[in-house]
Amino acid sequence: MTLIQIIETTLVVSLLFTVAGAIRRIYFHPLSHIPGPKLAALTWWYEFYYDIIQPSRYVFQIQELHKEYGPIIRITPDELHINDVGFLDNIYAPSSSRRDKYAYQLRTLRVPGGIGAALSHDVHKGRRDALSPFFSKRNVLHLEPLITQKLKQLCELIRKHANDMTPINLSDVFFAFCNDVVNNFLFAHQTDVLANEEKAATLRHNTYELLMGINVNKHFPWIPDFLESLPMSISRTLMPPGLLDLLALFNRVRGELLDIIKAKASGAESEKHLGPTGKESVFSSVLDSPSLPPAEKSLLRLEQEGALLVLAGTESPAKTLTVIFYHLLANPILLATLRNELLSVQGDISWTKLEQLPYLSAVIEEGNRLSFGVTARTARISHEALNYAPSKYVTTPSKDRKSYNIPAGTPVSTTTLSAHTAETVFPDPFKFDPDRWLGHEGKERKRFQMAFNKGSRKCLGIELARAELFLVTAKLVREFGVEMRLWETGSEEVAFVGDYQVAVPAVGSKGVGVMVG
Repeated sequence: MTLIQIIETTLVVSLLFTVAGAIRRIYFHPLSHIPGPKLAALTWWYEFYYDIIQPSRYVFQIQELHKEYGPIIRITPDELHINDVGFLDNIYAPSSSRRDKYAYQLRTLRVPGGIGAALSHDVHKGRRDALSPFFSKRNVLHLEPLITQKLKQLCELIRKHANDMTPINLSDVFFAFCNDVVNNFLFAHQTDVLANEEKAATLRHNTYELLMGINVNKHFPWIPDFLESLPMSISRTLMPPGLLDLLALFNRVRGELLDIIKAKASGAESEKHLGPTGKESVFSSVLDSPSLPPAEKSLLRLEQEGALLVLAGTESPAKTLTVIFYHLLANPILLATLRNELLSVQGDISWTKLEQLPYLSAVIEEGNRLSFGVTARTARISHEALNYAPSKYVTTPSKDRKSYNIPAGTPVSTTTLSAHTAETVFPDPFKFDPDRWLGHEGKERKRFQMAFNKGSRKCLGIELARAELFLVTAKLVREFGVEMRLWETGSEEVAFVGDYQVAVPAVGSKGVGVMVG
């Protein structure tokens, strides 16, 4: 057989395999009975187009597809999306039910050692059990002075801008504040990004630049694999600044881990008053945890764990604070209502006292809703078959209100964009309206809040984030509410334009600027 014949035969066989695979995906696949565009069922290139060519717009395209195909659709050859908040508890089941994550989606962040990147239910549970005592409400309450000390520094910075009659970028300083709090909460080493606004702006910009690459990681994982295979002397020159920042964080975490291991080996005890956990660093909790096997205590995994906790603990509360203050300053009536409630509180304001205030709580809930939390699809895989039947909360037209069997092992998700803009639950969904969270109806709506995810994978740091949101919002509204006004800032600065794991505004966004005084 000649070389040309070999090539021709190879091409013909490849073509036959491709055609056979295409026929199977469309007509004989276990999900072939689910509605959706044939192109999405046929190939991941459909998702690629809206992730890369129309950058990070697939979550919005999915919403358009629901309008055409109904509440349940097939969005890739293997994955379903359900636009029905009545089904949330079936997807994101409580801890009593096993739900695994979808490996394909976890390519994006490339930190497999983090709790949020644990594929299996069992691995996630072990990691969570080791971390939970440190993130308990009791421990956050003990470390509340750490937050209030950093909050005092934030107020001094704002007052300095007021005295100098210069604008302050709230997006930058909230990022710095949250980055310092989570670092200083987790680790024995301390950071002070808030002391340097220029550094804060650079770190925030670098973080967003790093997130811009996550969809490339998902579709072309060989690219970061190749870069990581190169000698560091070469790969560093090709890395974006955000990745260099991440490597610097890895190094700080590794240094702390080595110090802890050394101290444990020598029997040295910390002289600090360590509070409920008896641990100065989150990694002391992890290294002492009986729920983790030795492999889960490796330096590489714990470096990744620490980095992911810092990224999540910085971006999420900072984004929510930015959204809250933009809308409060853009709506003076809302700001006045909140300020009047806060001024009615006598004496020192603690987090415990603030949580009892209904309007402040409503403002926090609405800020969480419109910051959207993790915007990327976070599919769950059930080990049992599920049955989907449209609920009363369906917002998209459905021709037949048909039920569908979902085979075991199928990745299924509902995005936070879908859940948080369901008009049957949140009328006029893009309006910042704290009143929707008041009273009995407001309490019922909390079932559909996805900012901190749901079920057994619910955000580990929710209590720390809530403490920051309540304390910062209350303090700044009381201290500066009547003096603050937006400066060269419109709604586009907090708009959800691109899905890069989190909601990102348009390219070129500068953040929320404010003048005080």
